[in-house]
Amino acid sequence: MRRFLILCLLVLNNFASASRISKAFDALNVYNYFEAKRLFEKSLKAETACAAYGLSVIYYRNDNPFFNIDTAYKYIIISEKAFQLIDIKSTAKYIRYNVTATSIDSLKDLVHKKAFEYYKGKKRIDALNTFLEKIYTAPQCYRAIEIRDSMVFEQIKKDDTYPVYKKFIETYPLSKQIPEAKNRYEATLFQASTKNSTIEEFERFLVQYPRSPYTDEAENSIYALSTSHGTIVEYHTFIKKYPDNDNVETAWHNIYSLYTADYKTTSLIQFKKDYPDYPYSEIVNEDIALSQKPLFVAKENGKWGFVDSTGQTAIPFIYEWVEDFSEGVAECGLNGKSGFINKAGKLVVPFVYEEVEPFKHGVSIVKKNTKYGIVNKSGNLVVPFQYDEIGEFSEGMAAVTKADRTGYIDESLNLALPLNYNKAGDFSGGLASVEIGGQKGFINKSGVLVINCKYDWVDKFKDGIAVVKSLKKLGTINTKGEIVLPCEYDFMGELSEGLMMVVKDNKYGFVNKEGVLIIPLEYDYNGTLVQFRNGCAIAEKNKKQGLIDKTGKYITTKDFEKIEPFSEGLAAALRKEKWGYIDAKMKLQIHYSYQSAGEFMNGLAKVKKNDKVGFIDKSGKIVLALNYDEAEDFKGDLSQVKMEEKTGIIDVSGTTVVPCEWDEVAKLTNTILKVEKNKKLGYYNIKERKYIWKEVGF
Repeated sequence: MRRFLILCLLVLNNFASASRISKAFDALNVYNYFEAKRLFEKSLKAETACAAYGLSVIYYRNDNPFFNIDTAYKYIIISEKAFQLIDIKSTAKYIRYNVTATSIDSLKDLVHKKAFEYYKGKKRIDALNTFLEKIYTAPQCYRAIEIRDSMVFEQIKKDDTYPVYKKFIETYPLSKQIPEAKNRYEATLFQASTKNSTIEEFERFLVQYPRSPYTDEAENSIYALSTSHGTIVEYHTFIKKYPDNDNVETAWHNIYSLYTADYKTTSLIQFKKDYPDYPYSEIVNEDIALSQKPLFVAKENGKWGFVDSTGQTAIPFIYEWVEDFSEGVAECGLNGKSGFINKAGKLVVPFVYEEVEPFKHGVSIVKKNTKYGIVNKSGNLVVPFQYDEIGEFSEGMAAVTKADRTGYIDESLNLALPLNYNKAGDFSGGLASVEIGGQKGFINKSGVLVINCKYDWVDKFKDGIAVVKSLKKLGTINTKGEIVLPCEYDFMGELSEGLMMVVKDNKYGFVNKEGVLIIPLEYDYNGTLVQFRNGCAIAEKNKKQGLIDKTGKYITTKDFEKIEPFSEGLAAALRKEKWGYIDAKMKLQIHYSYQSAGEFMNGLAKVKKNDKVGFIDKSGKIVLALNYDEAEDFKGDLSQVKMEEKTGIIDVSGTTVVPCEWDEVAKLTNTILKVEKNKKLGYYNIKERKYIWKEVGF
């Protein structure tokens, strides 16, 4: 009987529960949320899957006061778990309330989405963290993590210090921002560790963080700071102190380039002796051999190359133009651009420049896109293209111009003196002329204006004095700016044998370096520069000339129409429009019979008669017939002569070595002449008296 009563109670209870669930869903369907919530809560224990589902719906909807997305999520999870435990009979029963595995999944999906939008909408890191903690089954967690990590990362970027990046990396190891965070960590760590940019800081950084991606930058900084002046001593000290630094090779090459900038054989050999530890000895050996090998510009089939002293092709004929070698490299043209090759024919500076200057002191001035820069022999651009003009180096400084303002760079190629001047000249004697406001003065290498800009024109300092111009008159000053000669002269020459010509009111005399008038201004100025040679100078009065010594005393008579200083004991003199020669005792040694007469050199003098030139000896004997239109003084036993605008060579015996057939002649070395004939090129060895090479058709 008792068992029967219990069974009846269970049936009645189930019936009551089923009735409540049914009523709860009915209330939910008519939006009676208060009644539905009350009934679902009473049924939660008996009908967990259905009741929790209903409660989740109530808390999910935001058209009632019970809306709470966290609670909605709690109940849908309860419903899902409970539903998985019920039997098939209950599953069929729940279909009438539309509580199925599919509907539970759908509601859970909606809860996930609404929860994500809700927490994301707060735009706070803590809100997203709450979503991840509470709604942990949502597929949107991955997106929430991305957003959260991005927000955190943007926040720490404002701080931008390595500790915050380190913490981020440790806290969010799977974040998409990890690669950037690591990069920023390394960068800020390097910056913080080397904030003062000292060698000691960079050294310490390399020890503490040997795997940092900034080790190269640290090594480069140590190199730059250790060699800031670009001297050989600095480079060698760097090599000894930091043998494992990646810049050691560059330092060695810089030492080599600086030491052997002139590319002279003696410099190369001495370098090998002074730096036996240079690790690229094969380069030195090759350069020593090449430095002793003269190469000459040559042309074949319209293309240019180089031949050696035997006339053999040394560098192929492939270039549009070439220039002579300077410091071991030569300018060549290809495809309308200029570059440089070495004597082995290897490209050292690429063909990318509009203009280039010959190498001097190991660097070349180059032009690109209307601007000038500087390259070294490695082809590296060491001064960027930023200047409108770059001058040549003088005493370690070169003038540079930008936007009509001029300053100076030093040999380390840094801007040593700012662009403060309208114009600037070369350094000489430690001083350089500059122009400010149309007037000129002088600065020293520190940029100090040591001589005020008050002159209309100035010359370079030579032997401690400079010629200056003020109010259209010339004078001289010393390196202190003190007046040596006041600006009252119309013309001034250059110091020669300790004396300098000065002209005033068409009269000339001579002063010494100190500005003392040694020979008064009593001679007539005819517009010709007069200098002391061999201890004497020309003195002219009343259209008659004589020779004076350094005291102003005449050493000849004063009655010559013209006279030249003594050479080898004889002086050429003009009387009655004919030239002859007198000796120191005023005795006529060679009669007045020539249109012109030159100095004696090695016992011979060039003379002209009947518009033809030849040579006489000191006795007046014609040793080389007067057959030529022009002739150069003998150098050794050869002279270049001209007939009918053509040049040839004769020897001291008058024998024709080369007929007068050349159109142009230029001396390249003591033995090699560059010659041109019919617009064809050739090279002639005057020592061996033969051609070493001739262009086809010469």
